[in-house]
Amino acid sequence: MALHPKKFNFNYHGYLIPCELYLPHPLTKKPKISLSITPEQILKIRAPQKTPRTYLIAVIEKHASKIVQHIETQQNHLKKREKLQFIQSEKHLFLGEYYPLNIKENIHYKPNIQLIDGILNINIRQDTPQKIERLLDSWYRFQALDLFFERILVIKPSIPWIDWENQPPILRIKKMTSRWGSYINRSPSIITLNQHLIKAPLSCIDYVIIHELCHAKELNHSKKFHALVAKIMPNWKIYQAQLKERASLLLYNAQSKAEDK
Repeated sequence: MALHPKKFNFNYHGYLIPCELYLPHPLTKKPKISLSITPEQILKIRAPQKTPRTYLIAVIEKHASKIVQHIETQQNHLKKREKLQFIQSEKHLFLGEYYPLNIKENIHYKPNIQLIDGILNINIRQDTPQKIERLLDSWYRFQALDLFFERILVIKPSIPWIDWENQPPILRIKKMTSRWGSYINRSPSIITLNQHLIKAPLSCIDYVIIHELCHAKELNHSKKFHALVAKIMPNWKIYQAQLKERASLLLYNAQSKAEDK
């Protein structure tokens, strides 16, 4: 388990990169240096205990150009995407595609959402952005629970190291801003998936599920772990890249809320 991160800024030719350094517990098995960028445009660094600071700086320096490029790409996505208003005809993401809202105010019907012919039809008793947002959030959660469970059943035959008959993992859905999923390897084991994944293409959802279920056999992101993922999904790097590229859009509303607070 990582300790609390150490926060600092890395200056790359005048461009300040916000960083968080995570040092795993000393007993963690052979931790390696890894770099990742969160949807909040923070560089997350994981490194073994007692790694020389000069070496860490050299690693960041080596990849700084690509890091800055990735952060600027995310920022440009956010600039192009106006803050969601939850109004008539506004387009919202679902399984990698945008669908317009068709809002109908009707006091005689129970609030509901139906995706029909490429349109998100919303029946609601009172048309306000706040109520539309809450209803849409509930719909996303319901769709996520249903689809993620279905995809786990599809992927299940490829994961023989889990005792599906007697100890299947518990599925949990949670809205997160910095990770797509997690796996807790205990009894019972728990797979947690980000609710916002329901906005991503199906192949990306499958990748995250496979990634997390592989942690039931290989705890760390070792060569064995990535080989295991590749055995089930040879093109996993494509879907990982798609998630990184679209993270700012998939998590846009969650980020906006965090900024508003």
